[in-house]
Amino acid sequence: MFQWICFVTILITIGIPHGAIDHLLLNPIISSKNLIKFILKYLSIIAVYLAIWFIFPTLALIAFILMSAYHFGQSHFIKLPLKKFEGSTYIFLGLFFLSSILWGDFTYTSSILTSITNVGGLRHYGTAFIMFTFGFSAILIFSNLGKKGIWLMLEISVLGLFLYKLPLLLGFIIYFGFWHSLPSMAEEFEALKDHLQTQKIKGFIIKLLPFTLMSLLGISFILMFSRSIMEPNQLTLLFFILVSLISAPHIWYMNLFLGARKNQY
Repeated sequence: MFQWICFVTILITIGIPHGAIDHLLLNPIISSKNLIKFILKYLSIIAVYLAIWFIFPTLALIAFILMSAYHFGQSHFIKLPLKKFEGSTYIFLGLFFLSSILWGDFTYTSSILTSITNVGGLRHYGTAFIMFTFGFSAILIFSNLGKKGIWLMLEISVLGLFLYKLPLLLGFIIYFGFWHSLPSMAEEFEALKDHLQTQKIKGFIIKLLPFTLMSLLGISFILMFSRSIMEPNQLTLLFFILVSLISAPHIWYMNLFLGARKNQY
C-alpha cells in the first residue's frame, strides 16, 4: 500500500505535470491556431505509436525503453551540455538506471511483461547488463567532463544501487519524479517565467493544470473501465502503455526544447 501511495502521489504532483506544457516550450505565447496544430500533431504521434503497440507489441516495448532511456539520461545533463557522443551518453546512462530498476525487482518486472513477451530468460544477464551500461556511461561522461565527472559518477553509483534495492514501482517513481520530472519542470519554469505574471509560481501551476487534468482523467477512465476484464499485472502494464503513448510526443518536444536551451549555458 505504501508503494502505491508514493507512486500515485508523485505521479499526480510531479510526473504527469512535467509534460503538461509541451505546447508552450517552443512558443510560450501560442495562438489558438498553433495550439490546434500542436494538439493534432501530438494526437497523430500517439495514434501511430498505439498502432505499433497493437501490431508489434514487442517492438513498441523496445522503442519505449530506448526512448525513455534517452529522455531520462538527457535530464541529467540539463545544466551540463555535452560536446561529443551526446545521444550515446543519454541512452547508456538512461539504460543503466532503467536496468537497475527493472532487474532489481525482476520477478515483478517479468510478471508485468508476460502478456507481451517472456523475459524470464534475461534474469541472469541483469548484472552484466547493468555493469556494462554503467561502465560505458562512465567512459562517455569522463570523455566529456574530465575530472568534473567524478561527482556525477558518484551520484550515479549511489543512486543506481539505491534503485536496484527498491521494489519496482517505488524505484521507478522515485527516479522518474525526483531525478527526471522535477529537474525538467524546473527548467521549464526558468524558460517560461518571463512570460508569467507577478505570481510566477502560481501562474506556472495554472498553466500546468489543463493538460495534467486531461491526462489524469483519461488514464484513470481507461484503467477503471479495464478493471473488470484485466488482472492486476495486466492493469499495471496497461498503465505503462498509456504513459508511453503520451511520452512519445513529449520526448520529441522536450528534446527540441532542451536542444534550444543548451546553447544558453
